[in-house]
Formats: sequence, structure tokens, C-alpha cells
Amino acid sequence: MRTVLFSFLALLLAGTGCSGYHFQGSYNPLLEQEGVRRVYVAPLVNNSYKAGVENLVYNALIRALSAGKRVTLVRHPEESDAVLQGVITAAHYSGSAPVLASRRPPGVPTVDPNVQVFTQYTTVLDCSFALNRRIVPPGKTPTIWQAGFSRAKPFPSAVQLDVPGATTALINESEFERALADLAADMMADVHESMLATF
Repeated sequence: MRTVLFSFLALLLAGTGCSGYHFQGSYNPLLEQEGVRRVYVAPLVNNSYKAGVENLVYNALIRALSAGKRVTLVRHPEESDAVLQGVITAAHYSGSAPVLASRRPPGVPTVDPNVQVFTQYTTVLDCSFALNRRIVPPGKTPTIWQAGFSRAKPFPSAVQLDVPGATTALINESEFERALADLAADMMADVHESMLATF
């Protein structure tokens, strides 16, 4: 009976080890080969006209990297093996579905029916990233990985939401912020996958 029990436990442990679930999330031999275990994420550079978007994207990036558990994030660059740097090149929205005010949704007043209004806007977020070794060993290049990312997402204008007037700009801006947050989360998941695919 004891022999059967030990055999069962051995098979159970072997099966758990073969699944690779535990190691897949926390260990990457190619990552180890590159000597990158600890990564410092530098504050992002904002070259767009949208103030504060660098914080939104930075937080989304930290969440994506932390959830992946493939590298250890450190608070100071001197503690890292590599530094992840990023630049936000564009974060804006523009009208993408103009219609004559005379063809606006029912019940929306206007002064001049010949004026064009937007029923939809499109948010655009463009970023570039690079992972650089903090100390470059002989025979290696400073840059381990670099890539650019671009995302776009439409959102309805205040006109389509049937709330025109003095609050239109505030509502459009609120929808823009929401679209930016969605784009940042989606893009940072892709940044995480793209960066680790190089190892």
C-alpha cells in the first residue's frame, strides 16, 4: 500500500513539473542568457501636447510588466541589469465623422443647419520604447530591444451623446481620457510581449 502511495505521489509531482506552468511565468532561460533579470523603467518622455499622458502610460506599463512576472522591476537604475526607456510621440484626438448639422441626431438644436459637426472622434496614441543594458559586456550591443507602437480608438462626440452646449468640450475631453486609458493598457500588454519575444 505504501509503495502504491509513493508511486502515485511521484507521478503527481512529475506531472506538475512537466506542465511548465510555474516556470513559464517566472523563469526564462534565454532571458538569463542575456543577463537581464532586473529592469528599471525610466520615467517616460512626453513629446505630445497632452499633459500628464506620460503618467498614464507609465502606470499601464508597470502593471503589464508586474503581471507578466518575467523580470524583476527595481526602483533605481543602479540596481538594474537593463533600463527600459520610452517616448510618447503623439496623444491626441480629431474629428473622424463629420456631418451637416441639419443631419444631426433628432432633438439636437443648432444655430446654423449648414455647419459641420463631428459625431465621432478618433484617439491616437503613438509611443516608442527601448531596452538598453546598463553595463555593456564585450561583444554585446547597448540596445537589447526597441520598437514603436501606434494605436487608435474612436469615441462618440458629445453631439451624438445628445448633450450639446457649454459642456460639449468637457464631455469630449472625458471620453478622450477614457479612450487613452484603454489604448495605454492594450499597448503596454503588446510592449511586454514584444520585448520578451526577443529573448
